[in-house]
Amino acid sequence: MGGGLKRIYPSSVIFLLGLLVSLCFSLWAESSGICWAAAQPSHGGHLVVAVPVDPDTFDPHKAVAAATEEIEFNIYQGLVSFDQEGRIIPCLAESWEVSEDGTIYTFHIRDGVRFHNGRKLTTADVVFSLERVKDDATGFPLSWPKRMVEIAAVDENTVRIKLDEPYAPFLSELVDAAIVPPEAAASLATQPVGTGPFRMVEWVNGQHVELERFEDYWEEGVPYLDRVTFRIIPDPATAILNLKAGTVHVIPRLSADVALDVEATSGLKLLESPMNVVQLMALNLDRKPLADKKVRQAINHAVDKDLLIEGAAWGYGTKLGSNMSPVMESFYLDLTDFYQYDPKRAKELLEQAGYPNGFDITLSLPSSYDLHVKTGEMVAAMLAEVGIRAKIELVEWGTWLERIYTGRDYDMTIVGLTGKLDPHTMLSRYESSYARNFSNFRNEEYDKLIEEGLRTSDFSRRQEIYRRCQEILAEEAAAVFIMDPSDLVAMREDVAGWRFYPKYVDDLRYVYFEKQ
Repeated sequence: MGGGLKRIYPSSVIFLLGLLVSLCFSLWAESSGICWAAAQPSHGGHLVVAVPVDPDTFDPHKAVAAATEEIEFNIYQGLVSFDQEGRIIPCLAESWEVSEDGTIYTFHIRDGVRFHNGRKLTTADVVFSLERVKDDATGFPLSWPKRMVEIAAVDENTVRIKLDEPYAPFLSELVDAAIVPPEAAASLATQPVGTGPFRMVEWVNGQHVELERFEDYWEEGVPYLDRVTFRIIPDPATAILNLKAGTVHVIPRLSADVALDVEATSGLKLLESPMNVVQLMALNLDRKPLADKKVRQAINHAVDKDLLIEGAAWGYGTKLGSNMSPVMESFYLDLTDFYQYDPKRAKELLEQAGYPNGFDITLSLPSSYDLHVKTGEMVAAMLAEVGIRAKIELVEWGTWLERIYTGRDYDMTIVGLTGKLDPHTMLSRYESSYARNFSNFRNEEYDKLIEEGLRTSDFSRRQEIYRRCQEILAEEAAAVFIMDPSDLVAMREDVAGWRFYPKYVDDLRYVYFEKQ
């Protein structure tokens, strides 16, 4: 049997020993920061990101274009920010307290933060910036700053903000209020100065925006990249050619019709996530026959959302049942099956409403948005199957905003409503008196819930309120809620660390090149 001794262990002991060794190794790896599933982030490198349009201005208190926010997120910061789930997290304020009545917010400013001009952040800068967004002369495009009736520096590390009344979405709105140094305010439009991980070194209109790593950035260990260039490439086909050639590394918000090409190309990869956008067919409830709920329900039963996602979005989308995306996980209510695709039921409802032979109606589509046009063409064909004859009208975007969104002059339209960080700003669009309630939806219970949700800070009650609001929108067939189109990002295989958020930003703090 050989000269050595052999100890025999029961199988149970062997299992426990193996488990102990595995656990010890896992704990050691975790404490050492080792992750065997992915390469470790490496520092250095120059990333090139293709974007289709120029920013409108780099003054964060005047910018209105989503394309500007995409870039500005890396330059400017506010008192608070948000994580990948949309939760509000500390940023330039390391902590805060809220008074019991919900009207006084006390922020404790983070120590050691510097602006890109080298100066240390002070509470005076915070007060200046928030007063600036309140000032009508600044032209800040949102109305919530008017709720701040008092903004004061309590001491060198503390700022107190008093609101005119309780306003539950305040922290999520504060995300958009960048803190800037007063001495740079006059030239922010072309020479931005913030506290973000990157500082701008060059902007050539129509060509590129050049950023470099801010060496004094307060968040330890990031960013990893030395330099970032946002190249302005309006033509999607040209952007893809540059990606394949390696002269571009990332294309955010890729069009779905070229996604399959990216997936099939060696050396490239495609990332996908919900976009927190609600694509819907809005119905003008002040127009006959759409004022009749049975007609609206019939239209919902006539639309095959699964087919729309496959045919118009190439399968890259998440089906919706109300005006909220599952990205808003804490408040989202799954109503995707509330209206099953059922043409027979649609015809029955139309007959009950007094339209056994259907009716004629106009479907106005924003011509510059290919997804909405394709969706509309498919919807028109589906409606025709139940007797609804929808005439398609293509409308230029500026006209759509003026005539349809503002003037409410339309029958039906298809558009995407951008997501927010708070459910109130997602769902208040249907409150009766809301200035942009372009579907003319009116419901007494809904209005009362929206009003209550604005003033309550109890999380559980807010969940109840906004989930009930989603139910009401579905029950009343306020619109045809179609999909949250996927946020598609194409990139070179060696790019890693990309993060998705429920807001339109490109966060480059954690992006890096994998070492080969």
